Amino acid sequence: MITSLDDAYDALRGTGWLGFTPRPFLFLPLLRTRILSVLVSGQRMDPGWASRFGVECLSAEELTRMRDEAGGRSDLEHLLPRAGDLLSRRWRGHRLALASYGQWWPEWRAALAGSGLHVQPPPAGPLPDVLTDKTCMRPWLRSLHVRTPADTVTARLDHVSLRRRFGSPYVVQQPRGTGGHGTHLVRDERDLGRIPPGGPWLVSRCADGVPVNHHGLVGSDGTVCVLPASVQFTDLRDTGVPFGTYAGCDFGAVGMLPAAGRDGARGAVERIGHGLAHVGYRGTFGVDLLVTGDDVLVLEVNCRMQSSTWLLGELELAAGLLPTQLRHVLEQHGHGTAGEYLPEAAGAVQLMLRHSGPPARVNGVPRSGRYAISGPGDFVRRGEGYGLLECGADEIVLLHLPRPATVLASGAALARLISRRPLTTPDGRALTARGRQAVSAATSLFALEPVAP
Repeated sequence: MITSLDDAYDALRGTGWLGFTPRPFLFLPLLRTRILSVLVSGQRMDPGWASRFGVECLSAEELTRMRDEAGGRSDLEHLLPRAGDLLSRRWRGHRLALASYGQWWPEWRAALAGSGLHVQPPPAGPLPDVLTDKTCMRPWLRSLHVRTPADTVTARLDHVSLRRRFGSPYVVQQPRGTGGHGTHLVRDERDLGRIPPGGPWLVSRCADGVPVNHHGLVGSDGTVCVLPASVQFTDLRDTGVPFGTYAGCDFGAVGMLPAAGRDGARGAVERIGHGLAHVGYRGTFGVDLLVTGDDVLVLEVNCRMQSSTWLLGELELAAGLLPTQLRHVLEQHGHGTAGEYLPEAAGAVQLMLRHSGPPARVNGVPRSGRYAISGPGDFVRRGEGYGLLECGADEIVLLHLPRPATVLASGAALARLISRRPLTTPDGRALTARGRQAVSAATSLFALEPVAP
């Protein structure tokens, strides 16, 4: 049983690893532990990361010089046709175990088949529909005796009947989607008309509450650990992030919620964890909830790493603990893990800044690293920094930056701001004065030129 970083190094010694992720910083705990040999990513690494962490990075953004609003599968699809050729130049004949942020897509397995690179994915098969399709997930969640918003599944979106049933606004979701993509807030017929064709759709009442993402982990022996939660930012217009799209999180803000609400959330996560163990899932998972006072509603379950798992890993590494991200990789490859874990977390904030205008080319970009706010809308760089571990109490770490000459689609990620102090109100719905200063200062460091769509 692996209980420490030393145990993990012993278990992984002699094994090469290929990381597969939409964004490199999402694997920062794995990069810090230096287990990865090569990283395949939709978006590029910040300058200096590859040499600092001893990893080769292959990214779609390096090839296309474009960054879109999704930053996930669509980016990686641009890389797919050349991935086998590019990887075979150095890695032909090598066998690398797979560390994947989410699912290892069949098309990637096929693309690398002729490259001479042998990728060993986790032995588990594809996830059942109740864990990947929102229209199947909600009934499964209710079977575990957790509360969900009122909803229906429909193949036809009729505004009059849906408004009569759920009120206004209501939420329409595609069956599959991550990070808020495919989630739409509908107030009127115009909003409905902006939704791409498809279906069936999950339509839900728009419930109130503080958005919370809760980590959990199912061990190889079926045991369930309930890990820390964070308040999610999903509708911060001042950062260019529309409704439902992930904008960051604050681990410490969960402590401001009523104790009964926190306990209810933990109980729901534990029940869901046992449900996941029953259907054979192993590894980390995240539960999206709404907490209103003592009331808890479960929205969905994500059977993968979360956009906040890396930030939790920074806190775990600082405490000398085995990071959840590494535990996930080990458990999925059959190495049982145990030991201490953080029951609660604080002092860890990330805020996503998006480009909200029309498509634009980046002509000027700051260096990633540690910054201090020196005045209204002004940042001063203090030195190198890769994440929370280097971030001082009064500092902001900038990362996930595009390189000069990259074309940004409307809604594409411009930067991610890391802080030990809050940047939003406790409910995650509005920037604080410090948050506004940080966003203004970071935005002022970029020079953008509009381009034709």
